[in-house]
Amino acid sequence: MKTFLSSIILMATCLMPAKAQQPGPFGFGGQQLQNNRADSLCSKIYRDINYVGDGEEYHNLDIYIPKKEGVDKFPVVVHIYGSAWFSNSSKGMADINTICAALLEAGYAVVTPNHRSSMDAKWPAQINDIKAVVRFLRAKAKKFKLDPSFIATSGFSSGAHLASVMATSNGVKVAKCGDKEYDLEGKLGIFTDYESNVNACCEWSGPVDLLHMDCDGIAKDPKSPEVAVMGMPKEGNTNNYEMLSALYYVDPQDVPVGIFHGVKDNVVPHCQGSLFYDKLQANGVKSFLVEVPEGGHGFNMYTPENLKKMVEWFNSARLDPKSSILEKGGTGAYPAIMKEEASLKAHTIFCPQDLSKFNKKNPLPVLVWGNGACNNSPFEHMNFLNEIASHGYMVIATGYYPTPGVNGWKYERSIPEQQTEAIDWIMAQNSDKNSPYFGKINVKKICVAGMSCGGLQTLTNSADPRISLLMIMNSGLFNNSNAATAIPGMPMPSKDKLNEIKVPIMYVLGGKDDIAYENGMDDFKRINHVPAIAINYPVGHGGTYAQPHGGEFSIPALAWLNWNLKNDKEAAKMFLGNDCGISQRKDWTIEKNALVDQTKKK
Repeated sequence: MKTFLSSIILMATCLMPAKAQQPGPFGFGGQQLQNNRADSLCSKIYRDINYVGDGEEYHNLDIYIPKKEGVDKFPVVVHIYGSAWFSNSSKGMADINTICAALLEAGYAVVTPNHRSSMDAKWPAQINDIKAVVRFLRAKAKKFKLDPSFIATSGFSSGAHLASVMATSNGVKVAKCGDKEYDLEGKLGIFTDYESNVNACCEWSGPVDLLHMDCDGIAKDPKSPEVAVMGMPKEGNTNNYEMLSALYYVDPQDVPVGIFHGVKDNVVPHCQGSLFYDKLQANGVKSFLVEVPEGGHGFNMYTPENLKKMVEWFNSARLDPKSSILEKGGTGAYPAIMKEEASLKAHTIFCPQDLSKFNKKNPLPVLVWGNGACNNSPFEHMNFLNEIASHGYMVIATGYYPTPGVNGWKYERSIPEQQTEAIDWIMAQNSDKNSPYFGKINVKKICVAGMSCGGLQTLTNSADPRISLLMIMNSGLFNNSNAATAIPGMPMPSKDKLNEIKVPIMYVLGGKDDIAYENGMDDFKRINHVPAIAINYPVGHGGTYAQPHGGEFSIPALAWLNWNLKNDKEAAKMFLGNDCGISQRKDWTIEKNALVDQTKKK
């Protein structure tokens, strides 16, 4: 039996020249073609570019630009060599004529970086280096004709480990586990203001759970490569090794990850791949696993079929809209997905994953949402909105898709017109035979809602005749005496705007500690011409939106929607009568005008 350590050292001893800067007949991913195929596919190759600015060879990278006419910028794949973290200069042998050549042929720019070895520095130096690579590429994108909106990672063996940690640690600046912490981001180079997030990953034969390299039941050498890169034994250092392992960073916000692993891999057991895949699937992350029956550690792996699948995977990640499955899709009967649509800029969609259950006889009602603080991303409300979608709703939120590691406050403020844009868009989609939403939307059942500033945006649009229901959350119109307390940029219609409302309206407030309480209750008391409800839950202005499945606020919100948009008589009981359901829920209070209970008599 070969141990992980002895196998890699043997491979490195036999295959690695003193300075591995040019493609050779072999790489750590198995036999490489000797015809310089990758070079022939390039319009230009930039070699030995230092991405940190320190002149060290271990901080050099090569950039391969594909031959493709009429392209202003190329999507990027950073491919990382394997060496059991023992090599600091093997970028020229990073599967150049197999993986890299297939990517070049498909129109991807390929970047092969060096990184510090375990002999140069201990973890997290290696991931610091790769994150610095991505920041450098974004900073220099224009110079090298790179597309900074798509940078993916790929790698073999220990390079796959680094590629996988990159994919699962987007937004994680400092990793913490128990009383241990590691600075994953680092401060290398001069481009620390740029993002190191990546958009997708494809890993080949990578170790992803360094605590359990014996997942195949075969004991491994205690002096293993992972011990060398950590600089400490595994025993007594569980938290440290978890922060070395991609498996422990997985969460539902991760980017798509593809996995190739050989069943006969006697260096990194193929159970590492299945453990990774199972964890990704359990968290709703787009992923695939190809287990190659005759595949070893890099050998018999790079078949035309596998290389094609890799390219198609990156194409899919690049061209398909962003999407994530939150909280296993929600608790409703229709597990939901959060995604963006290319045809609707600056909005985020929440809807059932399986749309085949909806048609003209069973269409999806619509909720159009505006965010608090005029934020242009629903990152604070996504659990709440996802939960509503899982109960059979098309939810369209104002703002950009929440991206891990990207602060939602970076965008320009949202505006009321984005809500009407959402209505325009979904109505057009329902009529478009080429749309996945064709004939599946109930465009006569549209609720517009919003929290705080989003509530003011909703009231600004409240006279739109396409709206059939309103829901104002932690919000209310300002009056002359307190208008100066509003955040600059908030819409500020007068109280007269309330007279234009033509549909039922519900205010959901956070009790007297909610800064919007006085405004919201004053609005409610002025509305006598349509059914109006005001409910309070003593949680303050922030509500419960970010709690699992939206917390307590999701209960009456769903009941309000189900009653009015789905004619759900059971849901109506939440609000009708003296002993209505909301009054029976702990800590909730309700007030309603005379028109609400008259609805019961109709």
